[in-house]
Amino acid sequence: LVCASVLSPEHEFRFMLVNQMQRDLASNNVLVVIAALLAATSIITGDMAPAISGEVSKLLGHSSDQVRKKAIIALHRLYQIAPEIVTHEEVSEKLRRHLCDRDPSVMGSSLNVIEALAMSDPKPFKD
Repeated sequence: LVCASVLSPEHEFRFMLVNQMQRDLASNNVLVVIAALLAATSIITGDMAPAISGEVSKLLGHSSDQVRKKAIIALHRLYQIAPEIVTHEEVSEKLRRHLCDRDPSVMGSSLNVIEALAMSDPKPFKD
């Protein structure tokens, strides 16, 4: 997270962080995964999005409610910075599944993101 405030988005060191972020996202330690998801929302640029979008999508099915919640936020951020990689349809489909999550905080996160998506394009959410 320090790197996000110290380094500019174009700095070449950010590209080296992607490898570490991929390892952190695949970690068995929930705290490491949460830290990586938080870092992803502030460090990742459009060029780096393809490298972690698959890992973030996998984390939507994690057993920890906090990881699922942060993964929803990270997925929304990836959609904002790289809509050609993480499409509107992909985000809305995955978030609809989490509207019925067993944890209310995950439901709330997905509802907030769906609301933001519906503000820009309400058509996919008419049903």
